[in-house]
Amino acid sequence: METKAICTEDLKDLIYHKSLKVGTYWILFSSCVLQVLNTYYVIKDYELITPVGVVCNTIHTSFLILGALCIRVAVKSKRASHPSWLIAALCIGFFWAVSTVNTAYFWNEPEPASRGVVIGAFSLVIGWYARPALLLAAFPTMLVSYLYLIIGYSDKTLLGLLLSVLKFPALIGASLYTLRLWLSFCTEKFVENEILTKKLEAMVRVDELTQIANRKGYNEALDRALEVARRFEKPLTLLLIDVDYFKQYNDHLGHHAGDRCIKGIAKIISKQARRAIDTAARIGGEEFALILPSCTLSDAETIADQMQDALAKQMIYHPASPISPNVTISIGIAEFLPQDDASSLYRKADRALYEAKHQGRNCVVIAQQHPVDGDLEPTAI
Repeated sequence: METKAICTEDLKDLIYHKSLKVGTYWILFSSCVLQVLNTYYVIKDYELITPVGVVCNTIHTSFLILGALCIRVAVKSKRASHPSWLIAALCIGFFWAVSTVNTAYFWNEPEPASRGVVIGAFSLVIGWYARPALLLAAFPTMLVSYLYLIIGYSDKTLLGLLLSVLKFPALIGASLYTLRLWLSFCTEKFVENEILTKKLEAMVRVDELTQIANRKGYNEALDRALEVARRFEKPLTLLLIDVDYFKQYNDHLGHHAGDRCIKGIAKIISKQARRAIDTAARIGGEEFALILPSCTLSDAETIADQMQDALAKQMIYHPASPISPNVTISIGIAEFLPQDDASSLYRKADRALYEAKHQGRNCVVIAQQHPVDGDLEPTAI
């Protein structure tokens, strides 16, 4: 449960980071548009090209550049909680505040400048609604500039000033609340769908009766084990297990008893898959497989003997077995060689299993590679 919670939180953090990343591009775009317009009108109006004008334009340009650099670092981190986000938010907030105040100062147009602050605030809300802390970092300077433009340049009545001042946080707060609700809803649905998808994918790889891997799960696990064994030159053994005279068991005791028998044997086999890299699988009606990466033949023999001993202790009555009063299993073992693929390794183990049946069942046979011609030479244990 703890692992699942951690994975869910990681997924949410990834969603929030992507939302921040896309939204930040929008913020940078709108900020660059404002900067281009400011620069254009400063150059167009020769009277504004003064030391003060150049210094003011340089100041808010510097804030924009510094904010863009911090954003680059934050985006590369792939974490929504990276501290560079906060520095970027401070810089962008200062940029919008200084730019709009400069507009009012040089052109004596406080009304368009105050609207510019509101536009900038909405731009930040749209881009950073996924992380309100960034808005809290950016908004104080923007709010100060807005109050300065409303109060310092206005001839409105006290009530008019109060309404003008209050509409800024009211509109921003309502917009942020709505967007946060939408993000929370979409994130929860996305996470639920991801969890459901993973559950369905897992179900496709699990045998319904025994709750161990099915044929598809076996194929995928064997492919992974072969890749690791080949790449790192590690040993790999495959055990094929077959229930002796299972058809006769079913015919005499019925399918319900047969299902209970299969489940019991699957439990015995799965107990031998002690490591995370081991895989127990049901690959046929009464046929099982045990994939043991980094396991030598001698260790595999020991495991095979342990499975037979564990089954013998269960004493599952078999009324139709000619070799034992109880249910028994035959086991074929094959070891991975560099020239093997999934099919050839399975064929070696299957031939060893066939030899075990030929020798009277209830035994273990190892498939060994002939040193000269490559023929399979089963060896009984």
